[in-house]
Amino acid sequence: MEDSVTTARRRHRERGNSLVLAMIVLAALGTLSALTVVTVQGGIATTGNDRFHTVAVYAAESGGAAAMDFLRKNINLTTGWKTYVSANNANPVQPNLPGNNQDIGTAGNLFSSDMQGWYSVQVLNNRNDTGFATGDDNDKRVVIRSTGYGPNGAVAVVEMEISAQNVTGMGRPCSVYAQRNESEDDSGRNDCLGTINTGDTATFRPGG
Repeated sequence: MEDSVTTARRRHRERGNSLVLAMIVLAALGTLSALTVVTVQGGIATTGNDRFHTVAVYAAESGGAAAMDFLRKNINLTTGWKTYVSANNANPVQPNLPGNNQDIGTAGNLFSSDMQGWYSVQVLNNRNDTGFATGDDNDKRVVIRSTGYGPNGAVAVVEMEISAQNVTGMGRPCSVYAQRNESEDDSGRNDCLGTINTGDTATFRPGG
């Protein structure tokens, strides 16, 4: 028959084992909690970066659209867009179009303040133009390079190659447009740009 001293020693050892087990469980729970926090923070950061990138792409596309409208209204039927190109694209022209190079918070910025976006637009001559080296636009074809900026350093670059080889007159609505109570202006005069090829050529998210 065991004496009281032996029984007390056994109970003491059992209490020690329970303490070790409890510490292991607590450590596991702490590790799991830390991993959960890291996962949630990573998800929030990814969501934020996706939003920043979306803002930058939207800003770049908006700049490209503004540039297309500007160039449609400012083409010379003889020299094309000679005014807006430089020899070998050495000094790309930044046209004076609405919102161009207007940083966040400036009066000319076309975006709402909470969007935190802006764009910078350049006009480049296409390399196949026979006037590329001299700064002439002989084929009435140029490239719009629009760089959009979003929050947290997000950047997106969109390039659009536009052609106006078939333009024969200006000042009238495009043939595919119709106004209320009026038929389409499709009388054979093409006042619109021709081929438009667009593409998201480069995107950079915050942090690389």
